[in-house]
Formats: sequence, structure tokens, C-alpha cells
Amino acid sequence: MAELFDFRNGLSKGKEFFGKGIPFVRYTDVYNNRFLKADDITALVECTPTELEKLRVSKGDVLFTRTSETAEDVGWSAVMLDNMDDCVFNGFCIKATPRTNYLLPEYCSYCFSTREFRQYVTSHCAFTTRASLTGKTIADYQLSVPSIEEQKRIANILNKFYTLCTDLEAGLPAEIEARTKQYEYYRDKLLSFKAVD
Repeated sequence: MAELFDFRNGLSKGKEFFGKGIPFVRYTDVYNNRFLKADDITALVECTPTELEKLRVSKGDVLFTRTSETAEDVGWSAVMLDNMDDCVFNGFCIKATPRTNYLLPEYCSYCFSTREFRQYVTSHCAFTTRASLTGKTIADYQLSVPSIEEQKRIANILNKFYTLCTDLEAGLPAEIEARTKQYEYYRDKLLSFKAVD
């Protein structure tokens, strides 16, 4: 991944700087979401123009949780899907900014949630008083990069499953329809009798 991304740690400031200013991506925003959109970012922070320039979050950036109490909680990722004029990210995260146009943001999001990537992270993170992950560790991970067309195909399929699993309005009706069909199938099978001679 070192050939595909530049890595940077986030903003660390005192509590007096929070609550006003520009949008700020929190650790929990990254930990709890696979995708980030402008409307998801509700925290605010005051920062200097230099901090904004260095720590700006842009469309396509992948954010990873950098530190936590356990190894299982580091390395979770979220991908920014929207263009934001001004937005920075917190010091408990790592930002991976794409260096090429070879990767779709949605494809990246799914790649970094696989069992293989999770195992890599948990086996390579450092642990002293807290578990921590470095940009260098992520940079050493070998990421498969199929063609853009194949990435789109994969992302489209996984987006449908993701929506079914996370969106009650989409998922629940689809699940009810599937269970209704299953019920009707087994009902008809169980109540179909052959005539006895």
C-alpha cells in the first residue's frame, strides 16, 4: 500500500478548541461507519490554516483507527465519499490519501473490512499500555488492485448486500419477501401428498 497511499496521523488539541470551527472527523465516526459523508461529520474544531492544509480530509481518503484499549479495535476504517471544503481528522486516527487514480473509494472500504486485513492488523499492531497501529504497518500490507471496471462490479455487489444488512427500510422488506417465499415453498412441499394406491 505504500505505493498507493500517503499516510498521516491526525490532529491533537486541547478540549478548549472543540465545539466551534470546522468539521472534525472523530474516532467514533471512523469506528462506527464504513463510509463517511459530509452530513455524518457533526463535531467541530478550531485549527490553524497550516493544520487544515496538512490534515484536510478529502473525497477518497481512507481513515483508520490508530489506537485503542485492544488490538481488535485498531485498524477499523471509513472512506470519505464526499468532497468537503474544510474538514480535519483526529489524532487517534491515520489518514491514507490515495496517490493514484487506481482505486475506487467504495472498493477500498470493503477491502479494509475483510477478515484477512483484520487479521493482518491485529497481528501487526504494537501493544504497550494501549494497542496502536502505524501508517508504516498499513503501508506494508499487500492490497489487490483489479481493474477499475472490476472494482466497480465488486463494489456494486457489496453495496447491495451492505444496504440490505444496514438499512432497515431496504433490508427488512427484502428479508420479509425472502422469508415469505421460503415459507410458501416449504408449505407447498410439506402439503403436497402423493396419492396412495
